[in-house]
Amino acid sequence: MLCAECDLLIQNKIIEEGSYLKCPRCGHVLYKQKYNTIIKSLALSITALICFYPAVTEPIMSLSMGGKEQHQNIIEGALVLLKEEHYIVAVLTFMCSLLIPLFRLLLLFYVTLSLSVNYFSPHLFWTFRLYHYMEEWGMLDVYMLGVIVSVVKLSSMAEIQFGFGFWMYAMLLICSIMANNELNHHEVWDRLLAKKKAFQ
Repeated sequence: MLCAECDLLIQNKIIEEGSYLKCPRCGHVLYKQKYNTIIKSLALSITALICFYPAVTEPIMSLSMGGKEQHQNIIEGALVLLKEEHYIVAVLTFMCSLLIPLFRLLLLFYVTLSLSVNYFSPHLFWTFRLYHYMEEWGMLDVYMLGVIVSVVKLSSMAEIQFGFGFWMYAMLLICSIMANNELNHHEVWDRLLAKKKAFQ
């Protein structure tokens, strides 16, 4: 293994549950050994997928100004940017807040479900790699931060109420983060390699 802090090459070791593997040179925690996290990540990914549809289709918030009230969801927000001819921003918003997070959840669901039911396919290796590679492009938290900043700026000019979509989006964000953090990636790779050897 390669330490992310000091680039020291370290021999990977099997450690007990709850123990930490630290770099002997800089003391950076490489990972904490956790077992049986695949089922938990599967449950969290299913919950996130259930929250996904109402999170992007239900109103995020409603603005009331001068007797007029306006509701908007995430999809409509991307369409407004498209109509205003902000094509690049519209595409990035759609991809980073909708398409890529959904795709990553589906990848995680596929991998964890396959391991839970003892199903193996060579595609699971590149599926899990793709899940890692797309991590930097899924920006649910950035979009949520943008919503909160908009609320703070508009609160003095209009009456704002959070819609059902906002709470579903918050639930989606929490479940996505927990599903990724709960999963022991070393356990996944070990089980995939073990199944590969068993099928050879």
